Amino acid sequence: MNQTFAHCLCAASLIASLSGCSVAMALHGHQEPNFEAFETGSTRKQVEIQLGTPVSSKTLEDGKKEDTYQYEIGNSPNGARGTLYFYYDLATIGLAEPIFTLIELFQGHKEESQIVYTPDDRVLEILGYKPPTPSAELKAAQQAQDQYKQRPATSATSGSSSPAQGATSP
Repeated sequence: MNQTFAHCLCAASLIASLSGCSVAMALHGHQEPNFEAFETGSTRKQVEIQLGTPVSSKTLEDGKKEDTYQYEIGNSPNGARGTLYFYYDLATIGLAEPIFTLIELFQGHKEESQIVYTPDDRVLEILGYKPPTPSAELKAAQQAQDQYKQRPATSATSGSSSPAQGATSP
C-alpha cells in the first residue's frame, strides 16, 4: 500500500515538474532573421541587426573581411502554439506534456551564412544559407490575404469634424 502510494506520488510530481515546459518553450524561441532587410551594398550594421554578432571573422586580400553568422531557423516565439499546448495540457491533465516538450525540443535548426564586406563595411557578397524564394501559389495566397487585413483609419482632411465633436448635450 505504501509503495503504491509512493509510486503514484513520484509519477504525479514528475508530471507536475514537466507541466508547462512546452508552453514556455513555445513562447521563448529565437526570432528568425529578416533576409530582405539587407542585400549587397548594405552596411554591416544592417546585417548585424538581423543576424547578430558574427561567430568568426577573417581578413581577406584587399582589406575585405568575411564574417560568419550563425542563427536558428524555424523556432520563432509563437503564442498560438503555446496557447494550444496549454489547453491540451489542461484537457489531458498534463499527460500530453512530455510529447509537447519533445516536439518543442526538436523545433528549429541552426544555419550559417558568410558575408564578405568591402573595406568600408559594405556587403559585397552573401554566401551560405539563403531562404527559398516563395512559390507562385504562396505569393498568390499572401496577396489574397492582404485584401482582408484591416488598415488604420485615416482622415482625408485634418479639419474634418467627427460626429462626436458636433454633438451637443441637452
